[in-house]
Amino acid sequence: MTSEREIIVAIEFGSSKIRGIAGCKNLDGSVQVLDIAQKNARHCIRKGVIYNVDKTVLSVKAIVEELEKELGEHISQVYVGVGGRSLQTKRNTSSRQLETKVVISSDLVDSLAQSNEETTYSGYEILQTVAQEYRIGTDLTVEPVGVLSNQIEARYVNVIARKDIKEYLTSCVEKSGVRIAGYFVAPMVLADCILTESERRSGCVLVDFGADLTTVSVYKNNILRHLVSIPLGGNNITTDIASLQIEEDEAEELKLKYGMAYTDFNSDSLEKNILVNNVRTIEEREMVEIVEARVEEILDNVWQQICLSGFRDKLNAGMVITGGASNIKNLDQAIQNRMGVDKLRVARIVPVQLQFTHVEQLEKDGTLNTLIALLNAGSQPCTIPFETEEPKDVVVEEPVDEEVKELKEEPKEQVKIEEEVPEEPIEPVKSEKKPGFFSKIVKKLGELTKEMVDEE
Repeated sequence: MTSEREIIVAIEFGSSKIRGIAGCKNLDGSVQVLDIAQKNARHCIRKGVIYNVDKTVLSVKAIVEELEKELGEHISQVYVGVGGRSLQTKRNTSSRQLETKVVISSDLVDSLAQSNEETTYSGYEILQTVAQEYRIGTDLTVEPVGVLSNQIEARYVNVIARKDIKEYLTSCVEKSGVRIAGYFVAPMVLADCILTESERRSGCVLVDFGADLTTVSVYKNNILRHLVSIPLGGNNITTDIASLQIEEDEAEELKLKYGMAYTDFNSDSLEKNILVNNVRTIEEREMVEIVEARVEEILDNVWQQICLSGFRDKLNAGMVITGGASNIKNLDQAIQNRMGVDKLRVARIVPVQLQFTHVEQLEKDGTLNTLIALLNAGSQPCTIPFETEEPKDVVVEEPVDEEVKELKEEPKEQVKIEEEVPEEPIEPVKSEKKPGFFSKIVKKLGELTKEMVDEE
């Protein structure tokens, strides 16, 4: 028995939530979201890195069981997004000097790529390699095959992360009873979903404002040029507000309700006092100053990474922002005033045609964009019907209907009787003794009758 639909399952290990999603792709290119499950990651993940394996395993198990209950199928494997504070890019080159001019072949280009993949980084591993341009003589090209030259230099951007990040992900998922269907670099699949072809070609920067991390991705000519995760996010703003002797949960609510990334302090729109815990009050102006100061720090780090990419003046499509922490009020004004960005787009939801089954319409707040991007990137079915979990050596399944079961068991009883008949040696002996016994009785009766007749 096989499933009529090919269900894809993906898990995102975020700093605030561990989320699982199940869905399938339709022939028209749309994505049907079947179910979403999530658990709090505050006590097991920090800065996008797993630090409590046991709690993470329990969360993943709970998510898998919840999805299985809704799907009615067994989840055998999942896709996983890789992120974390150590995620970054490193530039590398690989070159060949030839004795004579030859036509550059695909085998030569592949050998350059193989040489790049053998590059080692202490404590890090290469997650993905992105080819940039190839220098042939004094010219740069993205398609070197077929060009006549005696020298070629390939330029690459290697996306790397600490080795233990992937190891922890693998351990937690496998301990939860499922396999890993594949790994995706989370910011890259997010960019594939959110950025338009025009934005990637003209040049833009994608900034994902998360809970503990802010990820910066720079694209130009449809190629990833720079990627880095800054260990600052929305939780830092919450912690700053909590320093006013406020509970963390209430500080999060105050941030969303009153926090502003940019404001004109000459305005009289700010309330004088904000009630906290129904007991005391704080000045709204004081809280806004705290939020603005932290946002400025985050934006300064983003701007520094844009400058380090070498494409600061070549991003004609401007900036695209997304993520849960991008919902803070007036963030767009803060970016424009702090960085001087003219073109700015806020991506609240991925531009993928979505359909929903047993799931309410998703809120357009950017918190699920990476999760949906992971689902969209998956290709292999991740579920199997529960019936296929039986051992493979079982040929005949027992029928559910009791009447059918009784009918099936009757031939077994008849076979047993037939097998017992030749094992009983008494029956033939009895059948031979019966005629001798009756003949004696008849003879005796005859003798008595004869005696009675003689007496008469």
